[in-house]
Amino acid sequence: MRHFQPYVRHFVAVAEELHFRRAAERLHIAQPVLSRAVQQLEEKVGVVLLQRSRRHVALTAAGKLFLEECRAAQRIMERAERRAVKAHLGEMGKLVIGYTDFAINGRLPSILAAFHDALPAVDIDLVRRDSHEQLEDIASERLDMGFLTGSVSGNELQHYPVHQTPFVAVLPANHRLAALKAVPVKALAEEHFVLGEIYQWRHLVPQIQALCLQAGFVPKIAREAPNSDSIFGLVAAGMGVTLYPDCHLNYDRPGVVIRPLADNDTKLITEMAWLSNSTNPTVYRFIEITRALLE
Repeated sequence: MRHFQPYVRHFVAVAEELHFRRAAERLHIAQPVLSRAVQQLEEKVGVVLLQRSRRHVALTAAGKLFLEECRAAQRIMERAERRAVKAHLGEMGKLVIGYTDFAINGRLPSILAAFHDALPAVDIDLVRRDSHEQLEDIASERLDMGFLTGSVSGNELQHYPVHQTPFVAVLPANHRLAALKAVPVKALAEEHFVLGEIYQWRHLVPQIQALCLQAGFVPKIAREAPNSDSIFGLVAAGMGVTLYPDCHLNYDRPGVVIRPLADNDTKLITEMAWLSNSTNPTVYRFIEITRALLE
């Protein structure tokens, strides 16, 4: 079909006008140029498409069918052009976005909703990843963007803070400090702690340890757990206490009580990160919409 493409527009114009002069005027070309183009198309196809006389032009049976197919091909090409332009502008395409538990329980859902409302033709694939995994996957272009906690460093990455949440104390329901409206971090100095496994929670555990150090003690780690559900389950079982970012899902956990910290206002920051030289235009539209929403 590519051999016919230069001639198709000429043929369609003549087939629709059934008049070479009017078709030439419509195309803004000379009539002899148009006549040669149609003749060359017929030679390439191998059949007569137009019956010509001095006063009359008509489509042959082959010409009528060829016209239908040409119009269908033009519609496909026009659609392809529109989609290509939209993709270039970041209005169509695909985004693969990584997220942590803290991100999905924070501002990420509202950001995704705003982006979908603005650009519904962009397909978003969400992937649960720990923060360090997201950094690796963004650098290797397995992720377009990430929503993660902890510091983001490296010249190849850009980042933008999207959410801040304070830390809270998570205690067994029958704990002696549960009667307090707010718990001083230093009151937990003699408690056993349940924390996330350091490899998977490497961006959060150091922040919790720093909170304890600020209060004058090193936390006694009794248990390490792989995920949030396990951490809350172990606290509910009386295996220890923990410090955890405040989010609404905390309060749906049976067997634990949540108390704000009385003597510390440190916040966990969720960052949006992306490759600084990303070639995906939808990344920059996502950044634009996110910033507009948050600012």
